[in-house]
Amino acid sequence: MKCALLLKEDICGKIFGEQMIDDLSRVVEIIGRPQPEVRIDYVMDLIGEADIAITSWGSVKLEKAVLDRARNLKLVAHAAGSVKPVISRDFIHRNIPITTAAPAIGIGVADYCMGAILMGGKRLKEQMQAVDAGGWKCKESAKAMELFGAVVGIVGAGFVGRRLIKYLQAFEVTTIWVFDPYLSEEGASALGVEKRSLEDIFSHCDYISINAPSTKETEGMIAASLLHKIKDNALFINTARGAIVDEQALIRELKTGRFCAFIDVTEPEPPAPDHPLRNLPNVVMTPHIAGAVSRNLRRIGDLALKEINSFVNGKSLQYPVDLSKIDCIA
Repeated sequence: MKCALLLKEDICGKIFGEQMIDDLSRVVEIIGRPQPEVRIDYVMDLIGEADIAITSWGSVKLEKAVLDRARNLKLVAHAAGSVKPVISRDFIHRNIPITTAAPAIGIGVADYCMGAILMGGKRLKEQMQAVDAGGWKCKESAKAMELFGAVVGIVGAGFVGRRLIKYLQAFEVTTIWVFDPYLSEEGASALGVEKRSLEDIFSHCDYISINAPSTKETEGMIAASLLHKIKDNALFINTARGAIVDEQALIRELKTGRFCAFIDVTEPEPPAPDHPLRNLPNVVMTPHIAGAVSRNLRRIGDLALKEINSFVNGKSLQYPVDLSKIDCIA
């Protein structure tokens, strides 16, 4: 089979590297080479020959004109998270399978969330500031929490949420509440968690992690009324998307100092240099690094190559995207 690399040069180098491309060449015939910028004319030249296409961040959308020429296209391996930037409505009706590397990205995000829970619970930022100022005893106002006996709330039981559940269970957290309208009671029981409402989670949980997809349905879902319910001394974590949370309401609540937060995403990005969340003593803010950075990018490439290898050898794909649910997935 022929495989078209519809990738930007810098992205390809970060995700695959030379060794993975060599490995791919032993499975398929590679056509094309990564480009400084992926242009539509480059895609149109290659797509007619391709049985498989690899896309990622910076790839062009597969519109009708491209698909009309893609006579042999049987698989798109998307070496990134959301497939929405590369698929069109026309693509959805062509019955061409597309895989996602979201599970690989999800591992990194879950790692970050677990680290935030451990370090945020200890009020790391405030304790470090006290030490830097010459102190040594635990800062009185920074009431450190332990996981033992804690109630943890997870909003969204996708790849990230499910991985985070496993991590928490390894730390002997026995009370995990999940809000996800697409998770059944049976599914929650199988995961070892309890389905709860958003109101329950925001009113009672010691730790709250936002891991929901960014869709029309979830935009502004974490409203001011919910944020106002967060318990004193709780920890709020958002690694999903800034648009899910009423950011101005979050800022108002955090300014009271009642609880702490780890914030990896904002709306828009990047936030302004004088954005209030940058300087609050009870906020750790990071530049959207929870998922695909450093070596975790190679995990994305590895997953994409495994999917291609399975496809070429007539095996089932592990992570095909259900395009009938495109409006409710990230």
